[in-house]
Order: sequence, then structure tokens, then C-alpha cells
Amino acid sequence: MLITIASFDHTLDANLAKTRLEAEGIDCILTDEHITSMNWFWVPAIGGVRLQVRESDAERAVEILEGESDDEDVADEH
Repeated sequence: MLITIASFDHTLDANLAKTRLEAEGIDCILTDEHITSMNWFWVPAIGGVRLQVRESDAERAVEILEGESDDEDVADEH
């Protein structure tokens, strides 16, 4: 079963997160990526581009994505 672990307003951000997870060996998909690309006015109505992973990978995937934002905060400080 797939579950949504993150939602993005922009397809670029969603694809960056997807690539990060795939680099760590986690299979994932993006839903509504093409709909939001066609008309960005629809993003709030459909909940954005959703990143989904297997339920068994969800905890690790969230940790990876949260760790990525921590890394960016450290880089911004320097």
C-alpha cells in the first residue's frame, strides 16, 4: 500500500525529493504532477503534487527528507 509522505506546490520541489529518496533506494511515485503542471491554479484544490512511498518505507523516507532540510539549514549558516 502506498501512502503520501509529502505534498509540494511545485513539481520541481517534488521531483527533487523523489530523486533524493530514489538515491537512497526507496521506490516512490508522484501523483498529480502533470495536472499541476498544466494549470498551477489547481494546486490548492487537489492538494499539490503528492510524494508517495510504500507504507513500510514511510518512516525512513520522512527521516531522509527531514535530514535534507537540516543539511540545507547548516549550509545556509556558513
